[in-house]
Amino acid sequence: MTDHQSQASAPQQFVLRRRPSSYHSADAHSREEAKRGAIAAVLGSTESFKGKYHYGLFANGTQSLSDAQAAFTHRLVELVCAQLAHEAVAGEFRIGIDGASLASFASEMKQAQHAHENPAPIEIIAVGVVGETPTASAANIEASAVSEKMDCLLVEGSYRSIDQLGVFSRARRLLKPGGLLIVFGEFLNDDSAVEHSPLPNLSSLIQLAERLNYSIAVAEDHTQSALRSIELFAKQAQLNAFGNENETLTLVRDELDRAAQELASGKRVFKLYTFTKGLAPAESDSEYAAAEYGDRASFQPAAVADLFERSFGHAFDAEVWHWKYELGAGRCVVARANAEGDLVAHYGGAPRDICYFGRPALAIQPCDVMVMPEERTRYGRGSLFFKVAATFLEREIGNTVDHLLGFGFPNKKTMRLAIRLGLYEKTDDFVEVRVSGITEPGSAVEAAWTLADFDAADSAQRDELGALWQEMQVDFENGIIGVRDWEYISYRYLQHPHRARYSLRWLRDSAGRAMALCVIKRSADAWLLMDIVAPLATVSRALTVLARALVKGAREEPFCTQVGENEPPSDLLLWLTKGWLARLDMPNAAVRDLGIEIPCNSWNPGPAASLLYGKWWLTAGDMDFQ
Repeated sequence: MTDHQSQASAPQQFVLRRRPSSYHSADAHSREEAKRGAIAAVLGSTESFKGKYHYGLFANGTQSLSDAQAAFTHRLVELVCAQLAHEAVAGEFRIGIDGASLASFASEMKQAQHAHENPAPIEIIAVGVVGETPTASAANIEASAVSEKMDCLLVEGSYRSIDQLGVFSRARRLLKPGGLLIVFGEFLNDDSAVEHSPLPNLSSLIQLAERLNYSIAVAEDHTQSALRSIELFAKQAQLNAFGNENETLTLVRDELDRAAQELASGKRVFKLYTFTKGLAPAESDSEYAAAEYGDRASFQPAAVADLFERSFGHAFDAEVWHWKYELGAGRCVVARANAEGDLVAHYGGAPRDICYFGRPALAIQPCDVMVMPEERTRYGRGSLFFKVAATFLEREIGNTVDHLLGFGFPNKKTMRLAIRLGLYEKTDDFVEVRVSGITEPGSAVEAAWTLADFDAADSAQRDELGALWQEMQVDFENGIIGVRDWEYISYRYLQHPHRARYSLRWLRDSAGRAMALCVIKRSADAWLLMDIVAPLATVSRALTVLARALVKGAREEPFCTQVGENEPPSDLLLWLTKGWLARLDMPNAAVRDLGIEIPCNSWNPGPAASLLYGKWWLTAGDMDFQ
């Protein structure tokens, strides 16, 4: 077996699952549920608070918390009764509830039914609006039994409704046209600071609702009542603890204090919204009003194959898709023309751990942006492209969501369109550095460098890679670079379904010390340096030595002859963001513009393009995911 074959099979021995983004929404949901559980544990020892952990509605400062909570419940009943009167329902009026504190609403609503003029029969159903699986009390309800048959839905709780796309999409499936969706909870009002938040974003909520054909019927700000509620919750928590400080009480106090500070500063707000579901698409002037949106959990990979092949003109590769979206924890937003239709649009993203001006952060690379040719009838803000792109950016990229930055390599047409729509701004150009025909010997130091295979099974070599990466990232304290540690290199190249395309080579000095790790890919007329892990001061010399070594040893390398050509290429290419060219000392290299611009998100609040311009270090390995 050749060395190259051995390298290709090696990953089977130590396949790593790519760690998902640190703020994966499912993890955030679990953390916030744990906090709510702690609050319930502290307050639940008082009978009057069991099942009532929501804020109250204070008409004055003298009400008790339980009276204020009853007032808030009464307000919900008023809103539903207004809808009941407006519809003049002849048949059964169906109300869906999803929230731990809505039991009191159900009880009061049934009492209000008898006071209503010409009362219609009311059915109150616990439904799973939040999450894919219905709540336990609704586990035996078939989705088809309530599909577009609900007159009103109530969803409680900001942490439970952070998946805004899921909430609004599932609610739309359940509601009749003209039905009412009532959502109340805490929302992030100020997202100007770089700080991850578990709260749903208020501006995204409003934009998404409009995109999904809802209109706002009522908007109420009860932030001051929330502040008063927190004050009384905190007092009750202290009373229930009987002066005993413990870990649970500390967690509750910290959470209540943080909420109070953010509510007082305006960073978060407590609001109640009622949204009206739009009429049937035939009665609406909005294109794609019936479009059904979802995330990666809403479809199987095979469902995207036709869209992929018609968008890109080549076969769908299920293994690459699995590598990117399963092993790589990829994200996406998809659209169907209607609930029963096939996928007609997809906007995906590959998460990436980065060093952002010297500190760890998360980024995501938009990819697999696809719209069916027959659906490309518009390119404005009513288009499917805009709707899936904007929804993706709101969910994934910005100051307070999972990924601080977005980056990518869109074609010129897509880039111009996205800039015009306000989705992207430019941060750099992608260029090609060509090192050609190096056959003469270099300096004595360079001549002593040797090219050697990277043995992924050798823990000492993995440690060498880690040490090189530590040296390299120091050079980017004033820049942005994707993490190039062992876990990333393993995932990106050794676990890739087409890993035979890549060759991982060390450049070592005369003492055997690792100077650079190089990842090379052979094309018809050149070697492409996909990645290099080395201090910046070493990169230029490494390019020269690598080009010379490849030419000199070409005929002896199984990797170099895999294309089947008699004469191996003598040129080495490096694709690089233009902003870093000045740091490379390559006076004899030819530089060519690749016609690719590097974008950043401009739809959500996030770091400005002016701050990011010329700061990204990106190479071919960051782009070529196929």
